[in-house]
Amino acid sequence: MKKLILFVLALILLSAATNASEGNKPLKLSGPGDQPHCFDETSRIINIGVGFGGVNYYGRWGTGYVYKSTPAFSATYEQAWPKKLGPGFLGVGAYVGFKHAQSRYDDYWFGNAYYYQHNWNHFMLAARGVYHWDVLNAKNAEVYGGVLVGFRVTTYSYKTNSTDPYINSYKRSDSGVWPVFSLFAGARWYFVPKVALFAEVGYGISYLTGGVSFKF
Repeated sequence: MKKLILFVLALILLSAATNASEGNKPLKLSGPGDQPHCFDETSRIINIGVGFGGVNYYGRWGTGYVYKSTPAFSATYEQAWPKKLGPGFLGVGAYVGFKHAQSRYDDYWFGNAYYYQHNWNHFMLAARGVYHWDVLNAKNAEVYGGVLVGFRVTTYSYKTNSTDPYINSYKRSDSGVWPVFSLFAGARWYFVPKVALFAEVGYGISYLTGGVSFKF
């Protein structure tokens, strides 16, 4: 959490430095009638992110097991609500995420090499609502918060080359579908007019996500 706060502050300071270099004026957070917002009623944004932490992958059990996982990959689309709501703008859209995990044990017995491998694929589909408050929504940077509602799908598979007739007793039953609900907060900084860096904390396919935003 401390790292995220420092990252958010860094984004705002970088934006301030950019504004100062352009007009020799410090960044002023926008309010009604002030400078433009980086998110308003015309905005449409795609976020491409990479995250860490999150889903329970059931691995790391038993001596000799090797656990591997990919980062969490996600994409979100956000479009502004046609009319301003209260002291800010509402963005609505969709979220998709994916992560793969693997737990493998290699057994060498009297010259034979056997492996026991568990695989999990995690998919998440959800709707998101994001509120962009004017006070925290400036020309080149913003801090925002929102809610995510959807579901997570886990598929599980088991592979082995063992000839043990009882080998299927090691197979797990981890496949399933679970509902997902999360609050989240994030920050975004536009280093060029249509491209920004963003960071978010809150449960998606991961707890911490960072990446690039594209406005169109």
